[in-house]
Amino acid sequence: MSGEAEEILVQPGDSIEIVAGAMSGETGTVIAVYNNSAAIELSAKESNGKPRKTVLSHKKYKVMS
Repeated sequence: MSGEAEEILVQPGDSIEIVAGAMSGETGTVIAVYNNSAAIELSAKESNGKPRKTVLSHKKYKVMS
């Protein structure tokens, strides 16, 4: 560990694109930010119409500008 915390540049409401893992290429919106991860509501919905949600490491997504 370097002892320095990485600065978290994402905030709830930001649009993101997933860049790593099984969901790579999907987009979503940040709903909560944690120290090492963020809760994301994905743009794609479940078959019953409910929103899909997941938690991702900050390294697995990028903020869309």
